Amino acid sequence: MLNQITTPRTANTPPEDALDLLLGCHLRIRHFAATASKLAHAQAAPHEEIRMTAAGLQRYFSVSLPLHEADEEDTLRPRLDSLGNERVRHALIAMHDQHQAIDELIARLLPLAQLLERNPSAIEQVGGEMCGITKALEEIFAAHLKLEEEEIFPAIRERLPKEEQAAMLQEMQSRRQQG
Repeated sequence: MLNQITTPRTANTPPEDALDLLLGCHLRIRHFAATASKLAHAQAAPHEEIRMTAAGLQRYFSVSLPLHEADEEDTLRPRLDSLGNERVRHALIAMHDQHQAIDELIARLLPLAQLLERNPSAIEQVGGEMCGITKALEEIFAAHLKLEEEEIFPAIRERLPKEEQAAMLQEMQSRRQQG
C-alpha cells in the first residue's frame, strides 16, 4: 500500500534544460503529496512500512522540496520578473504567496512524519490530523502546479534567452550538489 515511496523517474537521463528539471520536480511533488495522503489513511499498514514511508516523506519535504522552492524563488523568479510582463509578474506574486502557504502546511506535517518514523503505532492518534493537512496540501499543490505549468513555466522557453536558461540549469544543479 505505502511502498511507493521511491521517486518516480521518467528516464535515467539528466534534464536537457531548466524547464525539464522543474517539471521533473513537479512529478515528485505530486507523488509525495499523494504518498502523504496514503500514509494518513494507513492505520492497517505494517509498522515498518509506516516507518519507512514517514522517513521518506520527511526527507522529501525537508530537503528536496525546499531546493525546488529555492529554484523557483531564487533562480526563476528574478529572471522572469525582469522581463516586465504583467501577466507573468502577477503569476510570480501568486506563486510566492502559495509557497508561503505550502511551507506552513509542511511545517505542520513534518512533526507528524517524525513522530510516525519513531512510533508507527501513533498513526491511530495522528491520522485524522494528517488527513486534514494532506487534503489541504493536495488542494494547494493542484492550484500551485497548474499556475506554474500554465502561466509561469512557458515563459522560460518563450521569453528567456538560451544563455539565461543554461545559467538557470547550472544554478539549480549546483544547488542540488551543495544540498
